[in-house]
Amino acid sequence: MTGSAQKTNSFKWQPNAKLLVFSLLMMPLLLSLGFWQLERGDEKQQIVDHHAHNQQLPPVISPEQLASGEDHQYRLAWIRGTVDNQRVIILDNRVKNGRPGYEILQPVTVSGLSEKLLINRGWIEASLDRELLPEIPTIADNVQLRGYLYHALKGGYRLDDGIRKVQQWPSRVGWITLERAEELFGESFLPYQLRLDQDSPGALKTGWTTVAVQPEKHVGYAVQWFAMAFTLLIMTIIANSNVVSWLRKKHQ
Repeated sequence: MTGSAQKTNSFKWQPNAKLLVFSLLMMPLLLSLGFWQLERGDEKQQIVDHHAHNQQLPPVISPEQLASGEDHQYRLAWIRGTVDNQRVIILDNRVKNGRPGYEILQPVTVSGLSEKLLINRGWIEASLDRELLPEIPTIADNVQLRGYLYHALKGGYRLDDGIRKVQQWPSRVGWITLERAEELFGESFLPYQLRLDQDSPGALKTGWTTVAVQPEKHVGYAVQWFAMAFTLLIMTIIANSNVVSWLRKKHQ
């Protein structure tokens, strides 16, 4: 009788094949998503640290500095040059505060340099009529522009806008890089664009963000994925054993 009671009160593994297969498939997925979010958080933290460090450096003020090949990412710059008001890139699908719009980019001739500098003037609201392009204020000649230097980071998803050659200026495009700017304008460009400060001549609406999602949010997302993996583990054990009744009888 005692042996029978001990046998009844012992922990038993009662596997359910379908539930086990489901858990074995889902567990690696949940864990990989958690570790992926941690990696993303680490990448974003490096970007934030890079931004904070280079923002503390003295501004780039000379053409020689601009063309030196140093790491100028996120560094402040005061650049004097002549803006090309005829050839304008209208960067499509730029949403700000839930409203559709564009970012406006133009080439600048910097005295003493053969390469052009691409400036991003910021955001302008789009018309509800897609056929109407925004009216873009011109910028005076030989003007000092203020902002920070930026080189597009790797990654991101780009839709093919079908544009291989500009037929008419201003040109509305879906994406832009320095390499594509050279293709569209047919000229050489410096490896950074200048994102204008709000108080710079020619600035529209700026308010640039360093990263779209802060590192802490990625860590929070990782915790959620790991919590789901832990919950799945507990549910798998419960569904495939008598652990609940075993623990209840053990503490009676």
